[in-house]
Amino acid sequence: MAFMNLNKIFRVNYDFNFFKIEKKSDIKNIILKDYILKSYKDELNPNGETFIYQGIKEQVFKENDEILILNIGRKIIFFKNLTQNSDNLGEIQTKQSVLLSFLFFGSLFFASLFLIQFNLTDLFFLILCIIVLIASSISTNLLFKHINLLKKFSKEEIREFLKKRKNVKA
Repeated sequence: MAFMNLNKIFRVNYDFNFFKIEKKSDIKNIILKDYILKSYKDELNPNGETFIYQGIKEQVFKENDEILILNIGRKIIFFKNLTQNSDNLGEIQTKQSVLLSFLFFGSLFFASLFLIQFNLTDLFFLILCIIVLIASSISTNLLFKHINLLKKFSKEEIREFLKKRKNVKA
């Protein structure tokens, strides 16, 4: 059992990054728009990382915009564009509300099936829906706490915090 590591399943690792966009490219689908953002190499981003964002709005990013992001790997979850003074909080709230309501109504559906038929498969899906609903609620709560923290700080405070954090990691 020592070879099993379940941290990636049960723990989501969010990361904060602050960078200036060197180059952006966008791909427009039917509904969503994909952005690929490359950052300038500087003291906070020595590797000049590339990030991906998928959203509904158009013209969200421009070259030389300074943005603060909350990301998982290369995928941007939340951004705050400090140059244009915009963010994607509305999209996040909509997506999380739809997810939680879908899981809640799914749980109600399987609960009603279980009460009518007393079937073990219905009980299994009910328990599964409730577990996913609880995990999603915890994740949503954590995400909203991160967003509230990001909204409170200025650009200079964010830079200083990330510089200190990079120095501690090194």
